[in-house]
Amino acid sequence: MLPLLYLLLSISASAAEPAQKTDCPQRKIVAERLPDLNIPRCGHSLYIADGQPTVTGGHTSGFVLTPTIEYFSEGQWHIVPTVYPHDAGGSVLLKSGKILLFGSHEKNLGIGQTFEVEMYDPTNHACDGFGCLYRKRVMPSAIEMDSGKVIVAGNWYHDDGIEMYSGESQFTFVKEVAQQRAHPYLLPISGGDVLIFGDHDIHGNTITSPLVDRLRGDAFSVPLFEQWRPHSLDVISPHAAECQIAPNTYLFPITNRQTGEVSIAQVNDTIFSFFPTTTPIPVKTQWDSISYRTPIFTDQQTKRAYLAGVDKGLRLCILSIEYDKSPAPLTLYYTDPIPHLGLNQMVLTPSGNLLIAGGVNGIDNNNFSPSNQVWLVPLGDKEEYHTAATTTFPWWAFVVGCLVVLGGFLWLHRRKLRIIVTHPRQTDEEEDEKLMQQLRLLMENEKPYLKSDFRVTDAARLLNVNRSRLSACINAKTGDTFNQYINSFRVEYAKQLLISQPGIKMATVCAESGFNNETSFFRAFKAHTGKTPREWIANE
Repeated sequence: MLPLLYLLLSISASAAEPAQKTDCPQRKIVAERLPDLNIPRCGHSLYIADGQPTVTGGHTSGFVLTPTIEYFSEGQWHIVPTVYPHDAGGSVLLKSGKILLFGSHEKNLGIGQTFEVEMYDPTNHACDGFGCLYRKRVMPSAIEMDSGKVIVAGNWYHDDGIEMYSGESQFTFVKEVAQQRAHPYLLPISGGDVLIFGDHDIHGNTITSPLVDRLRGDAFSVPLFEQWRPHSLDVISPHAAECQIAPNTYLFPITNRQTGEVSIAQVNDTIFSFFPTTTPIPVKTQWDSISYRTPIFTDQQTKRAYLAGVDKGLRLCILSIEYDKSPAPLTLYYTDPIPHLGLNQMVLTPSGNLLIAGGVNGIDNNNFSPSNQVWLVPLGDKEEYHTAATTTFPWWAFVVGCLVVLGGFLWLHRRKLRIIVTHPRQTDEEEDEKLMQQLRLLMENEKPYLKSDFRVTDAARLLNVNRSRLSACINAKTGDTFNQYINSFRVEYAKQLLISQPGIKMATVCAESGFNNETSFFRAFKAHTGKTPREWIANE
């Protein structure tokens, strides 16, 4: 009866696929380059730990193991030595805030596996080697359960199986798996169960079996996986919740085994089905075909999910999925070409931006010359989006247009000078000054900037003006964007905290001043003061 139910659900899901007649809209987005990692690396993990971007393990140039961690603080990356190397090892950001690290290639060049386990504490940046896996592993996945136990599965050129970390030094064996896999999905569902599935076996071959393993109970066959397979990924996110859209419900990309078509699948407990979208998944930008390389990341605050890849022109491509609507609208965002971008590790920041650090170099595309570049894609700041031009026009038209605009500006400027001599200040300037005074009073009295999600729409609503009018006024009177203007108040508030509370943690200053994350905090602080927070307080 159970296989028949799965078959009927799969047929129903196939029939429910959307008509998908129109193309997905494409818009350009500007990625911001952050300070480079000290060590180029690949095969690492990336987290936001204790409010700080943190990369763990991996290998560096020459395919050489790097037993290090780097964390981003005060505008730069800092190196912490680990007890053991963790190249393509497993890791979990625990509810305690610590990072559990285990397994690795044993030698340079991606050779072998290890048993070694350690714990990294981001509050004091210390590593403690303390334990041993049941089986030596590389390319595993792991998930922390509500009970605090960590479930581990996946391996590379060595026996797979499920084991568990319960807080002891020795991991314990749980059960064998019906299908051995490398870096599989581990998705917690109801009843304390975990689904385990993936695209590649322990030797790198594409899995043809439709089997899904489980922590509790027997493996079962998924009809959807007979024609579609979980999309081939460069890396599996170490956070299962990254692709979660509701309790026990997840999204993941799939690829048609015959045509190579890309789609989105949904799993709710043990039920696998297509996830309906308004348009087909775009497989090319205006210029080149796209290779999607990540799992799906979900921002549960904005109800958007993201799938990232790169086109042949080395443009970063991010597919936005508004998953709370049915069918879900899609938008493809893309950047200018980023030649040395690595896509092996990325994470959503607390503000909903996408952080990318290190990975396989886009130019060389091998393990011997990884990237050290770090990029922030402003998905969480809607004001930074802008629509890309979809057509081109001759260069001479651009030049003529610039000359026309320049001539018009000079004419208006001369006319304005004559008006200033013979007339009092114009009414719109008086209104701008009045609006700015109201905005300053709002900032000083109510301090709405202390809320990290305070946006120009919120300010416009409080002042009972149009959003565009308010943005234009701020820019005309101060030369700043809304965010820059608001951050100036946040920086001043942060200064007060630093002076009044000696020894206060920077993470606390960041949060209490209204910044989403330390990256934004340090960038804004240095932009307004010319110094990092510690440099500034040292001079006070």
